[in-house]
Amino acid sequence: MQTNSDHLKDNRRHNIITASNAYAVIHDRKKLWRQMTFREPPFEGNDATEHGKFYEPVALSALEKELDDILEPGNKLVVHENHPIGCSVDALYNGYPVEIKCPYSSGVYPSIPDRYYYQVQLQMFVHEKDMAYFYVWTEEETKLEVIPYNKKFMAWYMPYALDFINEYVIKDIEPPRWVKKPTFNIGD
Repeated sequence: MQTNSDHLKDNRRHNIITASNAYAVIHDRKKLWRQMTFREPPFEGNDATEHGKFYEPVALSALEKELDDILEPGNKLVVHENHPIGCSVDALYNGYPVEIKCPYSSGVYPSIPDRYYYQVQLQMFVHEKDMAYFYVWTEEETKLEVIPYNKKFMAWYMPYALDFINEYVIKDIEPPRWVKKPTFNIGD
């Protein structure tokens, strides 16, 4: 487990928005700012994330069996060449991002939750792909979804992401509370 002091030693993620933090840029930006400016330790996990980490190799094997193919290893940080956006996907399938979730307390999701939608969209943006795989594994069932890249979402999202990094993180100024939180209807 990475400790806060380890995080301070490896600050490649300090001035970029990672896909796993994409949702927080809009929905929990004050907390994310405190973490990115080292005012509070970064999230290091809980029972649910430990469950996911433990079962992810099992889920990866199950997905490879379902696809009858081998996936490329992921989990290395890739940063977009022109923007402060990065990600470390769980795997790649024919070069396309694969995000694996192993829910702790529920079955497979009826549709991709907003938090993970943001994450997968940023993964596609960084890898410059027009689709990604979203795989949910439980001991009882699995679900594989192909998620298309959403240019409208990214056009909406990027100004907020760049503003967050450039105006608040880099300048070390706490972002104000939203007067009205921005929203994007994912169904559009």
